[in-house]
Amino acid sequence: MSSSARSNYAHLEAASEWFAVLSDKPVAEEDLRAWQAWLNEDEGHRKAWQQVESVGAMFSSFQSNQQSASYVLEHSHAMSRRQLMKGVLGITGVAALGWVGWNETPLPTLASSWMADFHTQVGQVATYDLEDGTQVWLNTNSAMNRSFGDHHRSVSLVAGEMMIQTQLTESGQVFSAACRDGVINVGMDKARFCVRQLSDTETVLAVYEGIVSLTPLESDVAQTFQAGQEVTFTAYSMSKAKPASLLYDTWRNGLLIVEDMSLADFIAEIDRYHYGYINLDSSIADLQVVGSFPNHDLDIVLSMLSKSFPIRVHHPLPWWVSISAA
Repeated sequence: MSSSARSNYAHLEAASEWFAVLSDKPVAEEDLRAWQAWLNEDEGHRKAWQQVESVGAMFSSFQSNQQSASYVLEHSHAMSRRQLMKGVLGITGVAALGWVGWNETPLPTLASSWMADFHTQVGQVATYDLEDGTQVWLNTNSAMNRSFGDHHRSVSLVAGEMMIQTQLTESGQVFSAACRDGVINVGMDKARFCVRQLSDTETVLAVYEGIVSLTPLESDVAQTFQAGQEVTFTAYSMSKAKPASLLYDTWRNGLLIVEDMSLADFIAEIDRYHYGYINLDSSIADLQVVGSFPNHDLDIVLSMLSKSFPIRVHHPLPWWVSISAA
Protein backbone atom coordinates (compact mmCIF):
# COMPACT_ATOMS: atom_id res chain seq x y z
CA MET A 1 0.00 0.00 0.00
CA SER A 2 1.43 3.37 -0.98
CA SER A 3 1.93 6.09 1.61
CA SER A 4 -0.52 8.26 -0.34
CA ALA A 5 -3.27 5.64 -0.23
CA ARG A 6 -2.67 5.03 3.49
CA SER A 7 -2.84 8.78 4.12
CA ASN A 8 -6.13 9.13 2.21
CA TYR A 9 -7.63 6.27 4.17
CA ALA A 10 -6.55 7.85 7.47
CA HIS A 11 -8.00 11.21 6.43
CA LEU A 12 -11.37 9.60 5.60
CA GLU A 13 -11.37 7.76 8.91
CA ALA A 14 -10.73 10.98 10.80
CA ALA A 15 -13.30 12.91 8.78
CA SER A 16 -15.99 10.34 9.50
CA GLU A 17 -15.18 10.52 13.20
CA TRP A 18 -15.50 14.31 13.11
CA PHE A 19 -18.80 14.04 11.29
CA ALA A 20 -20.09 11.82 14.09
CA VAL A 21 -18.89 14.30 16.73
CA LEU A 22 -20.54 17.28 15.03
CA SER A 23 -23.77 15.35 14.48
CA ASP A 24 -24.17 14.74 18.20
CA LYS A 25 -25.83 17.91 19.48
CA PRO A 26 -25.17 19.94 21.50
CA VAL A 27 -21.64 20.36 20.23
CA ALA A 28 -19.02 21.64 22.65
CA GLU A 29 -17.14 24.79 21.69
CA GLU A 30 -13.82 23.02 22.12
CA ASP A 31 -14.94 20.34 19.65
CA LEU A 32 -15.77 22.99 17.08
CA ARG A 33 -12.41 24.64 17.52
CA ALA A 34 -10.61 21.31 17.32
CA TRP A 35 -12.53 20.37 14.18
CA GLN A 36 -11.68 23.70 12.54
CA ALA A 37 -8.02 23.28 13.50
CA TRP A 38 -8.01 19.79 11.99
CA LEU A 39 -9.50 21.14 8.76
CA ASN A 40 -6.85 23.81 8.50
CA GLU A 41 -3.96 21.41 9.09
CA ASP A 42 -3.97 19.78 5.69
CA GLU A 43 -5.67 20.12 2.30
CA GLY A 44 -6.25 16.36 2.48
CA HIS A 45 -8.34 16.90 5.60
CA ARG A 46 -10.59 19.37 3.78
CA LYS A 47 -11.06 17.04 0.81
CA ALA A 48 -11.83 14.10 3.11
CA TRP A 49 -14.36 16.19 5.04
CA GLN A 50 -16.14 17.21 1.85
CA GLN A 51 -16.28 13.59 0.72
CA VAL A 52 -17.73 12.42 4.02
CA GLU A 53 -20.24 15.25 3.99
CA SER A 54 -21.32 14.43 0.43
CA VAL A 55 -22.00 10.82 1.45
CA GLY A 56 -23.76 11.99 4.59
CA ALA A 57 -26.03 14.15 2.50
CA MET A 58 -27.67 11.02 1.21
CA PHE A 59 -28.53 9.69 4.64
CA SER A 60 -28.98 12.59 7.01
CA SER A 61 -32.14 14.56 7.75
CA PHE A 62 -31.30 17.90 9.22
CA GLN A 63 -33.15 21.22 9.23
CA SER A 64 -31.46 23.37 6.60
CA ASN A 65 -30.29 22.66 3.08
CA GLN A 66 -28.95 26.06 2.16
CA GLN A 67 -25.21 25.85 2.74
CA SER A 68 -22.58 23.38 1.58
CA ALA A 69 -19.30 22.35 3.10
CA SER A 70 -17.38 24.69 0.83
CA TYR A 71 -19.40 27.69 2.05
CA VAL A 72 -18.87 26.70 5.67
CA LEU A 73 -15.14 26.24 5.20
CA GLU A 74 -14.78 29.64 3.54
CA HIS A 75 -17.03 31.66 5.88
CA SER A 76 -16.90 29.92 9.27
CA HIS A 77 -14.91 32.77 10.82
CA ALA A 78 -17.93 35.08 10.44
CA MET A 79 -20.62 32.62 11.55
CA SER A 80 -22.13 31.86 14.91
CA ARG A 81 -22.03 28.35 16.35
CA ARG A 82 -25.69 27.78 15.40
CA GLN A 83 -25.11 28.99 11.83
CA LEU A 84 -21.96 26.90 11.52
CA MET A 85 -23.71 23.72 12.58
CA LYS A 86 -26.63 24.39 10.27
CA GLY A 87 -24.18 24.85 7.43
CA VAL A 88 -22.22 21.68 8.15
CA LEU A 89 -25.14 19.45 9.02
CA GLY A 90 -27.98 21.22 7.25
CA ILE A 91 -28.61 18.71 4.52
CA THR A 92 -31.91 17.18 3.41
CA GLY A 93 -31.42 13.42 3.04
CA VAL A 94 -32.59 11.55 -0.04
CA ALA A 95 -31.87 8.04 1.20
CA ALA A 96 -35.06 6.72 -0.39
CA LEU A 97 -33.41 7.14 -3.77
CA GLY A 98 -30.28 5.33 -2.65
CA TRP A 99 -26.64 6.32 -2.64
CA VAL A 100 -25.93 3.62 -5.21
CA GLY A 101 -28.50 5.04 -7.59
CA TRP A 102 -27.32 8.64 -7.40
CA ASN A 103 -23.62 7.85 -7.27
CA GLU A 104 -23.37 5.33 -10.09
CA THR A 105 -26.43 5.73 -12.31
CA PRO A 106 -26.83 8.57 -14.82
CA LEU A 107 -30.00 10.63 -14.33
CA PRO A 108 -31.52 9.60 -17.70
CA THR A 109 -31.21 5.95 -16.65
CA LEU A 110 -32.76 6.73 -13.26
CA ALA A 111 -35.71 8.40 -14.97
CA SER A 112 -36.14 5.45 -17.33
CA SER A 113 -36.00 3.05 -14.39
CA TRP A 114 -38.75 4.90 -12.53
CA MET A 115 -41.00 4.69 -15.60
CA ALA A 116 -40.23 1.05 -16.42
CA ASP A 117 -42.87 -1.69 -16.25
CA PHE A 118 -40.98 -3.44 -13.46
CA HIS A 119 -38.31 -2.07 -11.13
CA THR A 120 -36.70 -2.82 -7.79
CA GLN A 121 -35.19 -0.70 -5.06
CA VAL A 122 -31.75 -1.11 -3.52
CA GLY A 123 -31.71 -4.43 -1.67
CA GLN A 124 -34.92 -5.73 -3.25
CA VAL A 125 -35.14 -8.87 -5.40
CA ALA A 126 -38.50 -9.39 -7.14
CA THR A 127 -40.09 -12.12 -9.28
CA TYR A 128 -42.55 -11.53 -12.13
CA ASP A 129 -44.64 -13.98 -14.18
CA LEU A 130 -45.19 -12.87 -17.78
CA GLU A 131 -48.12 -13.64 -20.07
CA ASP A 132 -46.48 -16.59 -21.84
CA GLY A 133 -45.32 -18.29 -18.63
CA THR A 134 -41.86 -16.77 -18.70
CA GLN A 135 -40.55 -16.01 -15.23
CA VAL A 136 -38.27 -13.04 -14.58
CA TRP A 137 -36.25 -12.13 -11.49
CA LEU A 138 -35.01 -8.57 -11.07
CA ASN A 139 -32.00 -8.00 -8.86
CA THR A 140 -31.29 -5.02 -6.62
CA ASN A 141 -31.75 -1.53 -8.11
CA SER A 142 -32.86 -2.87 -11.51
CA ALA A 143 -35.56 -2.09 -14.06
CA MET A 144 -37.13 -3.83 -17.05
CA ASN A 145 -39.80 -3.28 -19.70
CA ARG A 146 -41.83 -6.00 -21.42
CA SER A 147 -43.62 -6.11 -24.79
CA PHE A 148 -45.94 -8.95 -25.76
CA GLY A 149 -48.12 -9.15 -28.86
CA ASP A 150 -49.51 -11.60 -31.40
CA HIS A 151 -46.18 -11.92 -33.16
CA HIS A 152 -43.54 -11.07 -30.59
CA ARG A 153 -42.41 -11.75 -27.03
CA SER A 154 -39.71 -9.52 -25.62
CA VAL A 155 -38.30 -7.84 -22.54
CA SER A 156 -35.75 -5.05 -22.26
CA LEU A 157 -33.33 -4.51 -19.40
CA VAL A 158 -33.25 -0.79 -18.54
CA ALA A 159 -30.80 -0.99 -15.63
CA GLY A 160 -29.18 -3.55 -13.37
CA GLU A 161 -29.63 -7.31 -13.68
CA MET A 162 -32.31 -9.83 -14.65
CA MET A 163 -32.65 -13.61 -14.66
CA ILE A 164 -35.05 -15.10 -17.22
CA GLN A 165 -36.63 -18.55 -17.29
CA THR A 166 -38.50 -19.22 -20.55
CA GLN A 167 -40.90 -22.11 -21.08
CA LEU A 168 -41.47 -24.61 -23.89
CA THR A 169 -43.66 -23.07 -26.58
CA GLU A 170 -45.32 -24.23 -29.79
CA SER A 171 -46.14 -20.76 -31.02
CA GLY A 172 -42.99 -20.48 -33.09
CA GLN A 173 -42.28 -17.06 -31.63
CA VAL A 174 -38.72 -16.29 -30.65
CA PHE A 175 -38.33 -14.82 -27.17
CA SER A 176 -36.07 -11.76 -27.16
CA ALA A 177 -34.28 -10.11 -24.28
CA ALA A 178 -32.74 -6.77 -25.19
CA CYS A 179 -30.25 -4.70 -23.23
CA ARG A 180 -28.08 -1.67 -23.83
CA ASP A 181 -25.36 -3.64 -25.65
CA GLY A 182 -27.24 -6.34 -27.57
CA VAL A 183 -30.12 -8.76 -28.01
CA ILE A 184 -30.45 -12.34 -26.74
CA ASN A 185 -32.85 -14.63 -28.61
CA VAL A 186 -34.35 -17.91 -27.41
CA GLY A 187 -36.14 -20.47 -29.60
CA MET A 188 -39.04 -22.75 -28.63
CA ASP A 189 -37.09 -24.73 -26.03
CA LYS A 190 -36.71 -23.81 -22.36
CA ALA A 191 -33.82 -21.61 -21.36
CA ARG A 192 -32.59 -19.87 -18.23
CA PHE A 193 -30.04 -17.09 -18.38
CA CYS A 194 -28.89 -13.96 -16.57
CA VAL A 195 -28.13 -10.57 -18.11
CA ARG A 196 -26.27 -7.95 -16.08
CA GLN A 197 -24.98 -4.55 -17.12
CA LEU A 198 -21.56 -4.47 -15.52
CA SER A 199 -20.61 -0.90 -16.43
CA ASP A 200 -21.33 1.84 -18.93
CA THR A 201 -19.82 -0.26 -21.71
CA GLU A 202 -19.93 -3.93 -20.69
CA THR A 203 -22.68 -6.50 -20.13
CA VAL A 204 -22.46 -10.12 -19.06
CA LEU A 205 -24.61 -13.03 -20.26
CA ALA A 206 -24.56 -16.26 -18.24
CA VAL A 207 -26.55 -19.26 -19.48
CA TYR A 208 -27.69 -21.97 -17.05
CA GLU A 209 -30.25 -23.92 -19.08
CA GLY A 210 -30.91 -24.36 -22.79
CA ILE A 211 -29.37 -22.50 -25.72
CA VAL A 212 -29.51 -18.78 -26.59
CA SER A 213 -28.03 -16.60 -29.31
CA LEU A 214 -26.44 -13.19 -28.73
CA THR A 215 -26.09 -10.35 -31.22
CA PRO A 216 -24.20 -7.23 -30.10
CA LEU A 217 -26.03 -3.99 -30.87
CA GLU A 218 -23.52 -2.75 -33.47
CA SER A 219 -22.89 -6.13 -35.09
CA ASP A 220 -24.75 -8.40 -37.51
CA VAL A 221 -22.96 -11.50 -36.25
CA ALA A 222 -24.83 -13.69 -33.77
CA GLN A 223 -23.14 -16.29 -31.60
CA THR A 224 -24.76 -19.24 -29.80
CA PHE A 225 -24.16 -20.03 -26.14
CA GLN A 226 -25.37 -23.03 -24.18
CA ALA A 227 -25.92 -23.97 -20.54
CA GLY A 228 -22.78 -23.55 -18.48
CA GLN A 229 -21.29 -20.73 -20.56
CA GLU A 230 -20.73 -17.07 -19.76
CA VAL A 231 -19.66 -14.20 -22.00
CA THR A 232 -18.92 -10.52 -21.51
CA PHE A 233 -19.86 -8.28 -24.41
CA THR A 234 -20.10 -4.69 -25.58
CA ALA A 235 -22.14 -3.17 -28.38
CA TYR A 236 -19.28 -4.06 -30.75
CA SER A 237 -17.66 -7.28 -29.55
CA MET A 238 -17.82 -10.43 -27.42
CA SER A 239 -15.21 -12.08 -25.23
CA LYS A 240 -14.42 -15.79 -25.39
CA ALA A 241 -16.91 -17.94 -23.52
CA LYS A 242 -15.93 -19.21 -20.08
CA PRO A 243 -17.68 -21.37 -17.42
CA ALA A 244 -20.75 -19.61 -16.04
CA SER A 245 -20.22 -18.17 -12.57
CA LEU A 246 -22.52 -19.19 -9.74
CA LEU A 247 -22.58 -15.52 -8.73
CA TYR A 248 -25.13 -14.71 -11.44
CA ASP A 249 -27.33 -17.70 -10.63
CA THR A 250 -27.74 -17.55 -6.86
CA TRP A 251 -28.68 -13.93 -6.05
CA ARG A 252 -32.35 -14.70 -6.75
CA ASN A 253 -32.21 -17.08 -3.76
CA GLY A 254 -30.66 -14.48 -1.48
CA LEU A 255 -27.11 -15.79 -1.79
CA LEU A 256 -23.81 -14.61 -3.20
CA ILE A 257 -21.66 -17.64 -3.97
CA VAL A 258 -18.13 -16.41 -4.52
CA GLU A 259 -15.61 -18.77 -6.07
CA ASP A 260 -12.48 -16.60 -6.20
CA MET A 261 -12.93 -12.86 -5.88
CA SER A 262 -10.79 -10.08 -4.47
CA LEU A 263 -12.06 -8.46 -1.29
CA ALA A 264 -12.38 -5.15 -3.15
CA ASP A 265 -14.62 -6.71 -5.80
CA PHE A 266 -16.60 -8.59 -3.17
CA ILE A 267 -17.26 -5.43 -1.17
CA ALA A 268 -18.40 -3.70 -4.35
CA GLU A 269 -20.72 -6.64 -5.00
CA ILE A 270 -22.33 -6.76 -1.55
CA ASP A 271 -22.53 -2.96 -1.50
CA ARG A 272 -25.07 -3.13 -4.35
CA TYR A 273 -27.64 -4.52 -1.92
CA HIS A 274 -27.31 -1.93 0.83
CA TYR A 275 -27.64 1.78 1.45
CA GLY A 276 -24.58 3.41 2.90
CA TYR A 277 -20.88 3.72 2.22
CA ILE A 278 -18.15 1.11 2.72
CA ASN A 279 -14.57 2.38 2.91
CA LEU A 280 -12.02 -0.38 2.29
CA ASP A 281 -8.34 0.01 3.13
CA SER A 282 -6.44 -0.70 -0.08
CA SER A 283 -3.81 -2.71 1.84
CA ILE A 284 -6.32 -5.59 2.12
CA ALA A 285 -8.10 -5.10 -1.20
CA ASP A 286 -6.41 -8.11 -2.82
CA LEU A 287 -7.40 -10.69 -0.21
CA GLN A 288 -9.20 -13.56 -1.97
CA VAL A 289 -12.77 -14.34 -0.91
CA VAL A 290 -14.38 -17.76 -1.33
CA GLY A 291 -17.70 -18.87 0.12
CA SER A 292 -21.45 -18.41 0.29
CA PHE A 293 -22.84 -15.20 1.79
CA PRO A 294 -26.34 -13.75 2.33
CA ASN A 295 -26.82 -10.71 0.11
CA HIS A 296 -29.44 -9.14 2.40
CA ASP A 297 -27.60 -8.94 5.73
CA LEU A 298 -24.46 -6.81 5.73
CA ASP A 299 -23.77 -7.38 9.44
CA ILE A 300 -23.62 -11.15 8.94
CA VAL A 301 -21.37 -10.74 5.92
CA LEU A 302 -18.97 -8.48 7.81
CA SER A 303 -18.92 -10.90 10.73
CA MET A 304 -18.09 -13.79 8.39
CA LEU A 305 -15.27 -11.78 6.80
CA SER A 306 -13.88 -10.83 10.22
CA LYS A 307 -13.65 -14.51 11.18
CA SER A 308 -11.88 -15.40 7.93
CA PHE A 309 -9.44 -12.51 7.53
CA PRO A 310 -7.25 -10.35 9.78
CA ILE A 311 -9.43 -7.28 9.33
CA ARG A 312 -11.04 -4.66 11.54
CA VAL A 313 -14.61 -3.49 10.92
CA HIS A 314 -15.51 -0.08 12.29
CA HIS A 315 -18.80 1.85 12.17
CA PRO A 316 -17.92 5.54 12.70
CA LEU A 317 -21.47 6.43 11.55
CA PRO A 318 -24.64 4.36 11.10
CA TRP A 319 -24.32 4.54 7.31
CA TRP A 320 -20.51 4.39 7.16
CA VAL A 321 -18.55 1.12 7.40
CA SER A 322 -14.78 1.19 7.50
CA ILE A 323 -12.73 -1.96 6.89
CA SER A 324 -9.02 -1.96 7.60
CA ALA A 325 -6.22 -4.39 8.40
CA ALA A 326 -6.36 -5.70 11.98
